[in-house]
Parts: sequence; C-alpha cells; structure tokens
Amino acid sequence: MGAVKSAASNKTKAECRNCACFENDPALIEETYKGLSAMSSGFGSARDEDGLCNRHSLYLSARDSCPQFTKRS
Repeated sequence: MGAVKSAASNKTKAECRNCACFENDPALIEETYKGLSAMSSGFGSARDEDGLCNRHSLYLSARDSCPQFTKRS
C-alpha cells in the first residue's frame, strides 16, 4: 500500500510557479529591473515567490496562471 499515491498528490497545480516558462531567481529579477536594488531588492520578502514569465515577458505572481501553462520537467 505504501507505493500507491493518491491522484491529488500526482497532479501539479497549473500555477506560474510550476511552469517551465517561469523564473523567480532574485538575481535575474534585479538584472531585468536595473533600478530595483535602489528601492528594495529582488531578494526582499515583499517579492514573495513572484517572478518573470519568459513566454509573455511579464512580472507575475507565482500564483497566477494562463492557458499556455507548461509543466516543468
């Protein structure tokens, strides 16, 4: 029985944080938004897990989603 997983545990939620096109590396965010470190930092807690969508060239919440979601491999 230990090898059997529930269907819910095998599903990946279709949120940006789980998409192959989403990047939330703080250094990348600071590089993309050059003036950010003057006011705060890409490493700050206010950013939470938010990041950049490489498909749509947008800064997004990690909880957002879109029809082009591509699960990370």
